[in-house]
Amino acid sequence: MNFEEALAVFKGRRVEVLLTNQFIQGTVASSSDGILAVDTVSSNYIPTTQRVNIPTSNVALVRILPQ
Repeated sequence: MNFEEALAVFKGRRVEVLLTNQFIQGTVASSSDGILAVDTVSSNYIPTTQRVNIPTSNVALVRILPQ
């Protein structure tokens, strides 16, 4: 099981994703082909709710939040 497959198990779960220069909160939409898709919540970094496609090679940390 690789990183993308491990994240795909958590589809629909709330997560916090830490990149080297950004922090994203949202819900896992999908994870495949080296891309983690997250439906974000509004925050200081991203003012409106939107889907963000993150290359998994740029991900420093993913925290899966309790349901």
